[in-house]
Amino acid sequence: MELDYYSPAEGVAITSDRTSLDRLADLMASGGELNLGQPAQPRHLRGVLVVPADGTVAIGVDERGYLTVRGGAECRSVLADLLRDVAAMDDGGHVHLEYVEGHEFLAPHSVPLILTSPHGGMPRRRPSNRHEGDEPTETDRQRSVTRMPAWAL
Repeated sequence: MELDYYSPAEGVAITSDRTSLDRLADLMASGGELNLGQPAQPRHLRGVLVVPADGTVAIGVDERGYLTVRGGAECRSVLADLLRDVAAMDDGGHVHLEYVEGHEFLAPHSVPLILTSPHGGMPRRRPSNRHEGDEPTETDRQRSVTRMPAWAL
């Protein structure tokens, strides 16, 4: 798992395999600490600290180089579910999670997160038997529907 911290405005990019994203989701739900060891790159974070608290989830980066998550169980559970959804992606893609006024579970001033699919940040191109002007097939329509909630897009 790599946690790349760019800045408070640009956020933290989380890149990982499916198993590690699921473990991170479990940590978000339960609370605790995950040490990732000495970072290989200066912008890589050293770990994750999840602290149960009341209210919405506040995401930040502390002086130790840890991604910090503080918030109530219900809000942390929503974040955990989002991580599990990304882990389950069967193709490349990513989700930007950042605070906007009225956000359901993120606190103001939270550092944005970029959650990357275990298959990479962009979907693979699939060969198509369609020709220009053909009507979309049911499979095409299903691929174009996102399962992510609107606040996560």
